Amino acid sequence: MSKNTILPTAWITGGSSGIGLELAKRLLKDKYQVCIFAYAGIEQAVADLKKLSATIYGFEVDVQDEKTLQEKFAEAVAILGTPDLLINSAGISIAKSFEDMTAQEFERQININLVGSRNVAHAALPHLKQAAQQKKQPKLVFIASAAGLVGCYGYTGYCSSKFGVVGLAEVLRMELRSQKIDVAVVCPPEVDTPLVTEERKNGSPVTAALKQLGGSMPVEKACKEIYAGIFSSEFMIIPSAQARILTKLSRVLPDLYRSQIDKKLDKIIQKFAS
Repeated sequence: MSKNTILPTAWITGGSSGIGLELAKRLLKDKYQVCIFAYAGIEQAVADLKKLSATIYGFEVDVQDEKTLQEKFAEAVAILGTPDLLINSAGISIAKSFEDMTAQEFERQININLVGSRNVAHAALPHLKQAAQQKKQPKLVFIASAAGLVGCYGYTGYCSSKFGVVGLAEVLRMELRSQKIDVAVVCPPEVDTPLVTEERKNGSPVTAALKQLGGSMPVEKACKEIYAGIFSSEFMIIPSAQARILTKLSRVLPDLYRSQIDKKLDKIIQKFAS
């Protein structure tokens, strides 16, 4: 398919699994041509997605490497043209207490989740600006987390990185408005993805129990709400009414929120200590 095609174009980093993969499926069903970028699993993901549509392409990238991102984004533009939509879904989670987490583990989450988000946005910006000049109304979407809005026990590195992603999105929303580039950030509660499955094997049971205050969602249900939010005018997209209520409480009545969380946390810790 040439870059002169009339189909809209979406790019998704972290598109080979989890939320990114599910959003790719929805975009293909809605007649988008999609290009996924991921550190691993690209070949299998593209093969699976081709069952839905032939307009799927994939590139192997590491979001920590902006030079490679620039090269692969340029290749994607040569094939498909400029993007109408860019979703940055690449990320990792290491659920350990601050005391147990090594400096390398902490830095790895910051480098992939936060610096990686910066690298993706910066490498894509020339193409998003070109898309805006072509009257495409491009949109840049960051997948953050509810853990980027409220703290969570055992998530020092993850929360630090995702709070940063929300801040990055807030600033880019303001800076890119005049360039006709829309920005949104997605802050879901726990979503049942391979990332979460892996985390449950070694993560703290206290963290797992506390996270249930925000609820847990199947990936299909979460992405249905995320997808609707992406195509709305919302800046902050929070799937799940339970997570929205929790987040609003934390912002409107922070002292009450913290006192209630502390009571829940004390009970959880006592349960696992006994």
